[in-house]
Amino acid sequence: MGSRSTSTIAKALPPYVAAHGAAQLLLWSAFYYLLPALMSQIADQTNWPVVHLSTTFSVVFLAWAASAPFAGWLVDRGYGHAMMRAGGLLGALLLVVLTQLTDRWLFSGLFVLLGCCMAATLYDPCFALILRRMKDKAANGVATVTLIAGFATLLTFPAVSILSSFLSWQEVMLVFAAGAAAGVVLLPKEPHAVEEQRVVAVGKLDFGAGPRLIAVSFGMTMLGHAILLFMLPVIVGGADQGSSAALLALSILGPAQVAGRLIWRAYGGHTVTAFAAKILFGLFCLPPLLLLLFGLSNWLLYAVLLLQGGCYGIHTILRPLLAARHLPSSQIGRGLGVIATVGLVMMALGPALGGLIWSGTGTQGLLTAVLLVNLVGLALVFVLFHRTPEKKAACSTM
Repeated sequence: MGSRSTSTIAKALPPYVAAHGAAQLLLWSAFYYLLPALMSQIADQTNWPVVHLSTTFSVVFLAWAASAPFAGWLVDRGYGHAMMRAGGLLGALLLVVLTQLTDRWLFSGLFVLLGCCMAATLYDPCFALILRRMKDKAANGVATVTLIAGFATLLTFPAVSILSSFLSWQEVMLVFAAGAAAGVVLLPKEPHAVEEQRVVAVGKLDFGAGPRLIAVSFGMTMLGHAILLFMLPVIVGGADQGSSAALLALSILGPAQVAGRLIWRAYGGHTVTAFAAKILFGLFCLPPLLLLLFGLSNWLLYAVLLLQGGCYGIHTILRPLLAARHLPSSQIGRGLGVIATVGLVMMALGPALGGLIWSGTGTQGLLTAVLLVNLVGLALVFVLFHRTPEKKAACSTM
């Protein structure tokens, strides 16, 4: 491509990132957060057991995890843009069909298919396209997209609450299906220069020690996060601190993630990746450690959840940027897909594993387990930077 084409692409980058961010906001709201937000209303209006709906959501995670590598393969073959559009439209159509079902098993079976649409649309395919197009400037783009999409919880839960006051759950779902369709419309078209990067023969995935360490280390923090997210309300309720304290995870973690991404957006560009990752994984160890040392006082719960949410917001940015340093550019889609699979399986296991640990060892045992999980992640990050060579220097600093 000549200089004219390069100049055209460069000028298009800011709206390109903004469009991806707006699309991710709507798609995350419709595909990921809608069922948890609507679960109580669906259960009340259908008499379906809540445990049935929550189990459905866990299986959705597994479908997402199983589909992620194939979605990444399609990105590497040059079909990322088409896949995201098709996945978004299929997901919107599934939401419409779900509103017409009265059998809970059929409802759950079709809802699990939404996991495949998540794999085709949410974060990792988007990150892969941004990394391929923006190259060494991708860190800023990824941070911006996650910052915009981070408002999905603040959009979904209040919107569902307001709409549910005068609409049935089916009508609320139709509203969000329309939102998903709008997200598809907002998806930016990839320029010809990026489409030409289509790889005819991708070959075997070069998933060496570096990507494996990234997958497991970040997967460990996702496991710890899932355990805290689902078990902290149970722990707080057991400490007789009231239902309002038990809802802290829902009310604080979302805004805290946005705050963490704002901090990274402001200062991450001046930070060396290795140093940032070590600090981040060290900070992940503080929430369970503080709760072990000082107990479940209200002020500490707020502080712990702010710290956990802020760290998790940065974690979402750092994972694809680190992966880009250890994966060939022609395999970034599949590589991110496999890394996502590990994390999603960990998140799917988190609630059940946390429940088993808590029922067997109590609060102290659960918090100790989360601390150990995060310490393993921290140790693997040190191994990553001290024992594993990089494939390339892209995104070496943020």
